[in-house]
Parts: sequence; structure tokens; C-alpha cells
Amino acid sequence: GSAKIAGLALSSLTAAALISRPITGYCLDRYGRKLIFLGGIMLFMLPTAIYLRMIPVVMLIAIRFIQGLGWGIGHTSTGTVALDIIPRERLGEGLGVYSLANSVSMSCAPAIALWLINNYSFKLLFLICLFITALTFILALSIRYPKIEKQQGVFKFVIFDKTALRPSLIMLIVSFIHSSLISFLPLYAKELGLTTAGYFFTAMAVTLLISRFLSGIIIDRVGWKGYDLNIIVGTFSIVSAMVIVAHTGKLLHLIVGGLFFGLGFGLVQFTLLILAVNNAPPEKKGSANATYYTAVDLGIAVGSLSWGFVAAGVGYKAMYYLVIMPVLMSFYIYLKWKGRMIGEEFITREG
Repeated sequence: GSAKIAGLALSSLTAAALISRPITGYCLDRYGRKLIFLGGIMLFMLPTAIYLRMIPVVMLIAIRFIQGLGWGIGHTSTGTVALDIIPRERLGEGLGVYSLANSVSMSCAPAIALWLINNYSFKLLFLICLFITALTFILALSIRYPKIEKQQGVFKFVIFDKTALRPSLIMLIVSFIHSSLISFLPLYAKELGLTTAGYFFTAMAVTLLISRFLSGIIIDRVGWKGYDLNIIVGTFSIVSAMVIVAHTGKLLHLIVGGLFFGLGFGLVQFTLLILAVNNAPPEKKGSANATYYTAVDLGIAVGSLSWGFVAAGVGYKAMYYLVIMPVLMSFYIYLKWKGRMIGEEFITREG
């Protein structure tokens, strides 16, 4: 198919994930974790087996949508199960390890996939993906799931969980910022005569891995001041990255910009995740987790569309200066809402 069709295949998965996350959060809290989690993995695995056969492109997009439902269910479920298992007093450290594993796989998988395609075939790629997903299913069976009481009587379906809404809205703005780099940095680099935009994302991945892990430890060790420290350092790093990107002229700028952005984005993103799920009761963790990741998906989707119009109107350099405005806005909103997100009583008691 064409590049447009390739875009539709990706969009169909993203749209399905957006639809499935709030419903998954509700089902996890209403009916328990295990069956929903296993069902999501299975729904993600079955389309991979179908890809082994050559199928019409329309069918491919439809099946990709089904796989997107599996992705949304599985990803939301695994984060919720992690929250169930991690002791509350080590929540930051535990989620740091979870995030680290997620980051490593998301960073390595594209390179491995391209190597398999270039040296072997798509069929081998799909066979390996099928094997890995089946292994994931087996590992999921071995988890000792804590008992979460199924909710009896009236259990209202909500698209967004109230306890997670404030940090999730801030995360939506941060994802909106992130989309400007995902979607347009390679085009900006090409316009400048650079063919090395990939180094930005490689550098970003390195500091992203480190900052996500360290941010959890900082919160566990320092308390509520750890939230402030992560957000302040993270905001300064993101602003610095945007200034460097706007002035990009050579490879070194891209690498340094990637290092700063990975550090800042990892600190801010992970801190907001903790805030989104920390105050939710056990029976609402699924909805809180779904609310957070729905905000992430929405921010990227809206940003990819919006920054395109901005870039067309004022150019890429000016666009990356304008990106600083929502960065500062997110910081201001955090300062206004931090008492409610962290808890006024906890802040008073600790400091």
C-alpha cells in the first residue's frame, strides 16, 4: 500500500487504544484484573498470527484496529496489576522498574524489527512477535494477583477518574509538547540539511531510562518535596531542550537537546503518573491508570495535528519557541494544583 495507508494502519491502532482504555479501567475495577489482562494479551496476539498470511489492505487496517483494542486493554491492565503488586511505601521505586522495562522494550524493538525485515522477512518478524506475545501470556498466568474485591451493586461507568484527573490533564499538555518532536523534528532536521535526527531520539532514550528510574527513588526517599524537585528540574530541562532544538545547526545540538528532553520528560511524566494513581483506592486503580494513559494518547494525537498548522504558518524554529509556552503553563498548573494532587495534610505533616 501507499504511505497514506501505512498511516491509517497506525491511526487505527491508536484510535482503538483510545476507545478501549476507559472501558478497560471500568472493567478492571468492576470484574477484577486477571481475566481482563489475559483477554487483552490474547486479543493482541491473534492478529499477529493473521499477518503471517498476505491479506487485503482494508482487512489489514480492520485487523489492526482489533489489535489496537488488545493493546489498549493489555497496556492498561499491566500497569494496573503492577500497582496492585508494588508495596505502597516503595511505589516510586517499583513503578520506576516497571517504566524502565517498558522503555527498554520500546527503545530496542523498532531497531530489532527493522534488522529482521532487512535481513530476513516480515514473516519471520511476525513469527517472533507471535512467540513473544505467547510467552507474555504464559508469564501473565504465573503472576500472583492480589485479591481485589469485585464491586457489587451500582458501579457507575466513568470515562475519567476524578482522583487522577488533575495530573492527567497536566500530562495531556506534556504529551502535546512531546508530539512536536515525534512528528516534526525529522522534518526540521531535513530542512536544515541534517540527516541525523535519529541521534536526538537515541540520546533522549538514554536519559529517559535514567530519569524514570531515579524519579521514583527520589519521591520515595524525599517525600512530597521529591515531587517538586522532579517537576522543577524536569520543566527546566524541557525548556532548555526546546531552545537548543530551535537553534539546531549540527549533530551536537541534536544530541544535547535529546539528553535534556529525555531527562525532563522522564522526570515530569513519571511524577505525574505517581500523582495520578497514588490517591486512588485499590478498587479504582484501573480507572485512574486508564485516565492517565488516555490523556497521554489524546495529547499526542491533538498535538500532532495542531503543531502541523503552527509549523506551516510560522516555520519550525518559531514553532519550537512557541512550544515553551505550554511547558510553562503545565508548570504553573502543577503549582496551583499540587496541594490537591499530593494532599495538603501530607505536605503539612512532612514539612
